[in-house]
Amino acid sequence: MKRAPRATLALLVALGCSVAAEAAAAKTLALLVGVSGYPALPADKQLKAPANDVRRMLLALKARGVAPEEITVLADGVEGTAGSPTRAAILAGLERLADTAQKGDLVIFYASGHGTRQPSRTTLKVDGLDQVFLPRDATPPKPGANSGEARNRFENVIAGPDFGARLDAIRSRGVDVWFILDSCFSGSASRAVGDGVHDKKIELEDIGLSTSGAMTPEKTTVLADLTPALPPGSGRLTAFYASQPNETAREVALPPGAPLERRVWGSIFTTALADVLQRAPTLSYRQLMVETGRVLRADAAFQARQTPSFEGDGMDGPGPGGTAAATTGATWRVGSGILHAGQIEGIEAGALVALYDSAVQPAGKPSGHAVVEEVEATRARLVALKPGCAPVSARCPTAPGAAALDKAAYARLARPAPQAAFTLSRPRPWPGPGAPDAAQEARLRQAFEAALAGPLKDSAQLDDAAPALVAWMTGDGLRFMPDGLDPAAVEAGPLAAIAPGTDTDIAATAIARAVLRARQLSRLQALAAASAGRDLDVSTEIRRFGLDPAARQCGFKGPATAVAEDGPVAVCDKVQVAVENRSTRPMLAAIFFLDDAWNLMARRPTCPVGLTVSDRLEPGRRLVFEVPYHPRAIVPGRAPSTTNGVFVVGVPFIEGETDLPSLCALTGFNDLAGPATRGEEGAGLDDLMDGTARGGRLPLESASLSFAFWPVSQPVKP
Repeated sequence: MKRAPRATLALLVALGCSVAAEAAAAKTLALLVGVSGYPALPADKQLKAPANDVRRMLLALKARGVAPEEITVLADGVEGTAGSPTRAAILAGLERLADTAQKGDLVIFYASGHGTRQPSRTTLKVDGLDQVFLPRDATPPKPGANSGEARNRFENVIAGPDFGARLDAIRSRGVDVWFILDSCFSGSASRAVGDGVHDKKIELEDIGLSTSGAMTPEKTTVLADLTPALPPGSGRLTAFYASQPNETAREVALPPGAPLERRVWGSIFTTALADVLQRAPTLSYRQLMVETGRVLRADAAFQARQTPSFEGDGMDGPGPGGTAAATTGATWRVGSGILHAGQIEGIEAGALVALYDSAVQPAGKPSGHAVVEEVEATRARLVALKPGCAPVSARCPTAPGAAALDKAAYARLARPAPQAAFTLSRPRPWPGPGAPDAAQEARLRQAFEAALAGPLKDSAQLDDAAPALVAWMTGDGLRFMPDGLDPAAVEAGPLAAIAPGTDTDIAATAIARAVLRARQLSRLQALAAASAGRDLDVSTEIRRFGLDPAARQCGFKGPATAVAEDGPVAVCDKVQVAVENRSTRPMLAAIFFLDDAWNLMARRPTCPVGLTVSDRLEPGRRLVFEVPYHPRAIVPGRAPSTTNGVFVVGVPFIEGETDLPSLCALTGFNDLAGPATRGEEGAGLDDLMDGTARGGRLPLESASLSFAFWPVSQPVKP
C-alpha cells in the first residue's frame, strides 16, 4: 500500500497528507482566533490588528455561506467571543472540532497574533529554532530562571506538534482542513517601520535575551519523512501562511492618508485574503493564494514586505462555498508582458493565451489574446494580438503595446504551439532472452499502429533511419530506448506494459504515455543543457554497505566503502544525492527521482502540493537525500544494467511571489501503476520518493536545471 506524501507545514511541523475526503463538504465549521493583548509582554509588544482580523474573516466566511452558528470565536476585544484566546482554550477548540466534525465536512482554523522562535527540541531544524504561535497567556523566559534544555523557551506557546496532532485527529475522520496562520515566526526586518505599521513578531532580543546559543545551523538538511501517514479516506489539508519563516508579518493602520486616530488596524495578509474571499467566490485555494499575493503587491498602502506561503494536498480544490468547476484549466499570472510559465509547464513559442484582467473574470470572456514570442524554462514574453480578431479560428496580426496586455493580470492557454513530431522506429524484436513470441509480437505491432493513428497522431512519426527512440518488443511489452543504446548491455527507457489479452485501445494509451514521457525527458535534457544558470550544484556518491548474511539484510547502519565514480550501483548500496545552492541568492529547489522507466518521482516538492516558498534554499545550504537499494529493490530485467537518476530545478526566489512553476505537472506522464523497482523492503518507489502517480536569451531570471545519472546492475530474466 502506498504511503501518502506528507505536507510539511512551513512554519510549524510536518502534518499528514492523505487521500481526499469523499464528496462535497456537508457543512463548514470554523474556529477563529485573534490575540491582540499579551499581559506578560511589554506595552510596545501589544497588537492592534487581530481583533479586526477576526471580524474581517467572520464577514468573509459568512459571505461564502458559512453558517454563523458554526463559527466559534476566541478573540480578546471581539463581540460574541467564546472566551479568552489562551493556549488551553485554543487547543480545546480544535479538540471539540475533532469530536463534532463529520466525514465530508470542512474545518477552518484561523489565527492572528504574535509569533516567535525558540531553541528547537530536535536536531533536524536548519536554523536550530522552532517557530511557535503565542496565545494570550504566553510567557517569555526570564534571564536565569531556567537552564539546559528549557533555556530561552516561552511558556504556554503552541508549537507544531500541538497543532499537528489535533489537525491529524480532525482529518482522520474524513474532514478537510483549511489552516490559516497570520503571524510572524522570524525575520530581520527593521523594527522602526514608522507610525501606523507594526511587525507581528517577538524576538528574544526584543525582551533582553539572546538566541546565540540556539543559532547553530546544520550544514546539511536531511530530507526525511519521519511521521506515519494518516489512514485511507482522511481529509485533505490546505495551509496558508502570512509570510515565510524568515520574514515579518505586518499589521498596518488604514487608510494611510488619514489621521492615525481615525485609521483602522488590520494585518495586511488577512485584509487582502478577506477581500479576495468576498469578491471572488469561485476561486480554488491555489487561486485564492495567488490573487491574495497579487493584491498585497499591488496596494501600496499595505507596505508589503512579506511573501505568503502555502502547503497541503487540497490546494487545487474549491474554496469554501466554491465549486469544483473553479479548478478547471491552468491559470498563470501576467505582469509587464511576462507570462509566469515556461517550457517546463509545456509553453512553447507560438502558443496562444487568453488574457484576463482579474481572477474572477469568466474563462469564456477574456479581455484579449496574446501569443508567446520568446520562452524560457519558467517564464515567457508575450505580444498582444490585434483586438477584436478571432485568434482560434484565424491568424491575427500582433499589436505590441495593446491595452489588453498592459492591463492583464492572468492568462490561460487557448491553443498550444505546434510541435515537431517525435521520431520512432518500427517495433523491433528484443535480441536475446526476452524476445516476444509470435502472438505477442502481433499484439504489440497492432497496438503500436493504433497508437500512431490515435493518441500519437500529431506527436510522433516513423523514422527507422535515425529515430529518437527505438521501439523494442519484449514479452513484457514495448520498451522505448534512445537510438544507439545496445539492448544487450543496458535497458533504459519507458516501458509500455502490454500483457496477453490487453485491449488494443488500452495498449495504445500505454504506448502513448510511454512515448510522451520520453519526449518530456528529451525536452528537459535540452533545457538543462542550455540552462544559463548553474546556481544549484548536484553531486552523487555511491556508498557500499554489504549484505549481513545472518540477518539477510543490508548493513546500512554499519560502515560503508566508497564506489568508483563510474561504478554501477549494486544491492546494499546507497546513492547519496547532494544539492547545494552555490549562488548568492535564495533558490526554490525542486528534486525529482528518475526511475528505470523514466518516471519522474517528486521528492521535493511533495506532489500534488507543488513548489512553494517553503522550499526556499538559502545560499550555501545543501539538501541531501539517499536512495537505498535493498535486496528486494532491484528486480530482474532484460539486460544486465539499467539507469537511475535525478532531475533538479532551481528557480530564483523573488520576494512577494506566490504563483510558482507547476512542477508537479512533470509527473503527469508517469505510469499509473506497476511494480516498484527501487525502495524500502516491501515498499514502492513512490513510497521512498514521496511521489504520486500525476533565439536570444530573455532578460529574465533563468531557472537552473541539472540531471545526474548512475548505472544500476540488475539480474537478467531467463
